[in-house]
Formats: sequence, structure tokens, C-alpha cells
Amino acid sequence: MSSVSSDITDIGKPQEAINKFWQNLITKRPTKVTKIFPSSLYAHLLPPPRKLGTITGKNAAESYQAAASECRARVKRIVRECHRTNEKFTDPDFDIQDLSDKNCLEGLKYWYNDQPAVVASSVSPSRLGNALSTLVQSDILSQNAAAIDFVRAAKLLNRNESDATIYDGPGSVHRVDWIFDEPRFEIDGFTSSDLVQGSSGDCWFIAGVAMIASNPDLVNRICVERDEECGVYGFVFYRDGEWIWTVVDDNLYLNYSDFDAYGDKYDPTGEKETKYKKNNQTGSGALYFASCADENETWLPLLEKAYAKVHGDYDAIAGGFSGEAVEDLTGGVTTKILTDRVLSKERLWKELLQVNKQFLFSASSPCAYGDDSDARRGLALSHAYSVIKAVDAEGEDGKEHKLVLIRNPWGKRANASMGEWTGPWADGSREWTPYWLEKLDHKFGDDGLFWMSYEDLLKRFDLLDRTRLFDEGWTVVQRWASVSVAWVTGYLNTKFRVEIKKAGPTVFVLCQLDDRYFRGLEGKYDYDLHFILQQENADTGDHIVRARGAWFGNRSISAEVDLEVGIYEVLPKIEASRDAYTTDVHEVVTKLAERNPQKLRQIGMNYDIANAKGVAEVSEEQKRKKEQKRKEAAEKIKKDNEEEENERVAFEAWKKEEKAEYEAWKKEKKGLEQSDKAKQETSKEKLNNDEAKKEESNVETGTVIADSVETEGSKANTPVATTEQARPEIIIDLAIRAKESESNTEPAIESITNEKDAQPKSRSR
Repeated sequence: MSSVSSDITDIGKPQEAINKFWQNLITKRPTKVTKIFPSSLYAHLLPPPRKLGTITGKNAAESYQAAASECRARVKRIVRECHRTNEKFTDPDFDIQDLSDKNCLEGLKYWYNDQPAVVASSVSPSRLGNALSTLVQSDILSQNAAAIDFVRAAKLLNRNESDATIYDGPGSVHRVDWIFDEPRFEIDGFTSSDLVQGSSGDCWFIAGVAMIASNPDLVNRICVERDEECGVYGFVFYRDGEWIWTVVDDNLYLNYSDFDAYGDKYDPTGEKETKYKKNNQTGSGALYFASCADENETWLPLLEKAYAKVHGDYDAIAGGFSGEAVEDLTGGVTTKILTDRVLSKERLWKELLQVNKQFLFSASSPCAYGDDSDARRGLALSHAYSVIKAVDAEGEDGKEHKLVLIRNPWGKRANASMGEWTGPWADGSREWTPYWLEKLDHKFGDDGLFWMSYEDLLKRFDLLDRTRLFDEGWTVVQRWASVSVAWVTGYLNTKFRVEIKKAGPTVFVLCQLDDRYFRGLEGKYDYDLHFILQQENADTGDHIVRARGAWFGNRSISAEVDLEVGIYEVLPKIEASRDAYTTDVHEVVTKLAERNPQKLRQIGMNYDIANAKGVAEVSEEQKRKKEQKRKEAAEKIKKDNEEEENERVAFEAWKKEEKAEYEAWKKEKKGLEQSDKAKQETSKEKLNNDEAKKEESNVETGTVIADSVETEGSKANTPVATTEQARPEIIIDLAIRAKESESNTEPAIESITNEKDAQPKSRSR
């Protein structure tokens, strides 16, 4: 008999434990919240959900024309209203005039993580004056320095955290006709040289704009309608497989605050204020975000504002890939090319020669630790550049040179010449002879433009974004579906069946919803996309193409292939990755509903409209079957739990019974030990008495006994409880079950004599 460990309940049925673990986990499979607000709140605003299996097919230009027409009509209605009320347009959905309201600047994460500002001790004008007087007397501050307004300076130092200054976000907001002396939407057409990145980290977007700016027709397709007098501009963008439209007013953020923002200033002639405005709040250089190189051109800051609006705020467009920006601006399809994986450099070069025709290209430099504040050979790291031109040029010696013209969205160099290439073919390098300057029509300058060889392009940039452009000759067919993601990844049973009725080039794109539109509500899971294209009913592994992203979390993946007439299948594979540190969606919703309901309404509606694409109409029969399956699954779980509980109760009862037997045995053992001890004491006492009598007898007769005689009850025959006798007996049966092999040999068990300290062991052969 041995005691029983309570751990048996944990290890007794390991397979059942594993099954239960996965059963509980799978019910919480990676998923996304499908709806932030109840449908009853704004059901009339959402597009009707498409029935699962519905296929939308249209010419590539039809979706664009529909969005552009709606946008033009909206702008014209606004213009009529402005003339009726004699008032410039102010966008109620993206009103930036109140600087204390940061909803147009910051996303949900800012409001979720926002902590009360630490209140610093105030600065009084008198204390400030005394401190500055001490500096003057100590010759630290010149006595000839300009007079200081202590009251205004104190107000500036005591400003609230929400007050805007050049050091803490935008300083002011004004309309285009206030900022620019002679504002014009575009001056001498659109070019990539127009662009200057601002304070937002949207170099990827500016680089994408630079790529399309080389083709003026593409820019005109984005801004479809405007009225500069009324201050209303209409733009279209490509989102989640279709074109959308939006309108914005002409209010723009500036770097500097107004002249009298922190207190009245004595300026009877207005000369100081005029000079201040001229130096700090006039022209493109005064803008806080992106601007045009020309001091009076306005198209880029207004385009950037519209792009920020559709995504919710300026913070949402910080950080990204240029290829995605080009997709959003053109409706094209981007393929990411890792430069160290290029198989045929000659084939890629031929595609580069088609830049601004069939393709648009951008280049991304390798990652730095943090941001793009580091550089290699002049190139900013973690930074996006635009590929403007690629040429095959013959040198004076008759040799061919593959050269690429690239542009930095900053529009100029940063500190220490960072931002532009400093290697071969850089401005001022020895490669530039009068012949080459004339042949390539190049001029040196701090303009963000530079040339480099094709070889250095592949060496210094680790990623190229290639976007294929589509015209009216292409037909787009698409279908949205909602699928569950399993922990054990593989190609899904859900597949897309495609019938090709005419042989020719075909582009397949598998994408997920663009979560940039609802930053802060993405949830804990990121998803990675894969797919294979094969003929219908093809054997496993016999696929035409396998597509996967360059790295995890791509918004979309694509494959281009020439297909013959026939039936084909696309099998997707989705991998999920959980970020434990990301805030749960329900936590963001509950907190923002109280802290900033206006911002939650804005981003929450973006989320719901996007996810409505994956919601399918379900028939009553489908609902009934789904409910029946749910009930059956719940019953099975309940039954399994009951069986597990019954087994646990039975085990506890058995354990209690075994424990009772063990306690009875211990009690019996203790009684035997006490009885043996009593007998031993009695024998010892009797022996002592006998020896005493003999000694008395010997003393009387004078005989000496040298050796005692063994008699009954002597020490040699006294029963003593030993360890072996006290140990209870247990019969051990060790059985080995082995699957029969071809030789029908059986496992052998070698028995070991149960000697002291010996343990039973087995050996199979």
C-alpha cells in the first residue's frame, strides 16, 4: 500500500487535458470585432451588406467615375450654399480652426493614453523681471538687448499644454487667402519638384505623391472639383477595392502662433504685426504640414489634408509604405520587391524603364534604430524615396550606363547633407562631365533630386514598391468574404472560383481591410496573407503560382500571370499573430465613449463601414442550422464537463477510501509495534530476574559462571520489529504493449529480485 499523489488528476489523462485546452482556445480563435456601434444607431448610413457569393464586376473606370460624379455634385451644392449665405465653406466633419480640439491631429491612441498634464509652478511677471535684471547685472544678458514684455513673456511660459506653439504642434490656423499673397492651386502644372514634406511622418505618402506628380493627368484625376473662392476642394481616393470621395475647406495649420496670441502688444501702427506675419505666417514656408516649393502654390497641403481627413486625423498617416499611397491615389496594384531576392535584374530594369507609363516605383532605405535620423552615404534610413526616371544612356566612351533619377520628399538636404546620395553620380561627383550634364539635363542643387546607378539602387535600398497602373481596358471583379482563422495554419477550404473567358494577362490581389482608417481599433491580432493559384481540381502542390508578402502584415499580396481560357481556383491562407500589449477594442470603446465621444464616433464609423463588407446576408435556414450547431457544440461541452466532474468525484471517493485503509493499516501497525515492545520489555525484565537469581546462587555456592546459557526468552530469540517486517507488501505488474512488427517479436520484461534498495525496471528489445 502506498499513498496516492493528488497530481494524478492533472497527469492521469494528458490527451484529454490537451484536447480541452485547444477546445477552449479555439472558441476564442483570432477574430476582429465586426461592429463598434449597434446597427440601430445609424443603420441607414451603412451600405447594405452584400450577400456571400455576390460578385461585383465592372470596368476599372466605372467605380472612379461614380465617385468623381458624386464628389463634383457635392462641391457644386456647397458652392451654391456659400453664395446664398455669403460665407466661405467650413468643413463640419474636419474643422481644424479650434487648436484646443486635437481630434483632427491625434488618433484614438492619443486620447486613450492621455494623462492629466503635470501643472508646473506659475511664472509671475515680477519674478521674471527680477531674474532677467540679475542676468543683465551679471553681464550674461546684454543691456542693449531689445526690451522684453514681461507680462507677455510670463503668459507664454505659463501656457497650458494644449496651447499651440511652434514647439508643441501647430501654432495657428488660417485660410489660404490669409496665408498666401497670390494663392493658386497649381502653378505651371504638377511636378515632383513641387513637394516639400512637413512636420508629419508621412514621407511615404509624399513620396507616393511625387511619383504620380510626374504624370499631371494622375493628379487631376484625384482633385476632381474645386472652388478656390469659396474654399472648397473635392478629392477621390481608392479604399478597400473601390473609389471614395471627400471634400475639405481651405483652413491650414501654421507653424507659428498669431502675433498677439499670448497677450496684447503695443503696436499702434500695426507695423510689428505686419512684419511678424510676413516673416512667420506667409507663404508655403509657414505651413506646419506639407507644402509646395512655390510660395503661392496650394495643391499639396490641401491634398494631404483630404487624405488625413478620410483616415481620421494627421496622426493616422504617419508611417507607411509608398506603394500603398500610390494604390490609394491611383487604384493600382503594388508589388513589394526585396532587392536581395531579385532573380533577373535585367527584367526588373526593363520594368523600371516603364516608370510613369505602366508602372510607378518608389524605394525604401534600410531600417534604422528609431527613425530616419541616421544616414548611409547621405541616404536617410527608414525613409521612402520616389523613383522619377530610369534611363539607358551611352557615355562618351560608348559604354552603356543604367541610371536612375530619385527624389527625397523632404525637397532638400537636412543637417550634414543628409537626405541625398553622396556616392557615384551624386551632385558634384567626378562622374559629372559637361557631356553628362547636358545629356541628362541635370543641375546641381539642394532640391532633393539626385542620380545614382542601377547597381547602387539595388545595393543601397532594400525594398522597391512597384505599382502597376490600370486603364479602361482592364475589368475588375471582386468579392469580399469573412473567414475564420485557425491556430494550425494551412490553405482554407474557402476558395475563390474564377472563370477566365479570354486568354491574356491577369492580376490576382488578395487584400485585407485597410486598418489605417480605424487606428486604435485594430484589435490584438495582425494577419498575414498567402494564396495559391491553380487550375480547378488540380492535384495538391500542382499550382500555377504561390503568392506571399515580403514580410508579415502586408495589406495586400498579388500575382501577375498570363492565363488561358479555363476555370481556376484561388486558395487563401491566413496566419494570425497576437500582440498581447495592444489594447483590446472594447477597452478603447468604453474609455473613449466617456473621454472623447466625438472622436470615437468618427473612427468607429470608419470601422463599421469597412467591416460591413465582410458581413453576408444569411437566410433563415442558414440561421437555423447555425443555431443548431451552436447548441450541439454547447451540449457536447456540457456533457464533457459533467463526465469530467463525475470522474473527479469518483476519484476523490476512491482516494478517500484508500486513505481510510491506509490510516487503519498505520493504526494496526502501531498496535503491533507497541505489543512487540511490551513483550520485549517483559522478556528483558524476566531475563534480568533470572540472572539476578543465578548470581545469588553462585555467590552462595562459590561457583563462577563464565558464559550465560541461552534459555527461552534470551536476547537471541527475542522478536524485534525490523524495517523489512514493517514494510507492507505490494505486488507489481509491469506490462509493455508494443505494436506488432513484421518479425512478430514481442517486448521482453526482465524481472529484478526485490532486494534492499532495488527498484523494478523494464527493458524492451
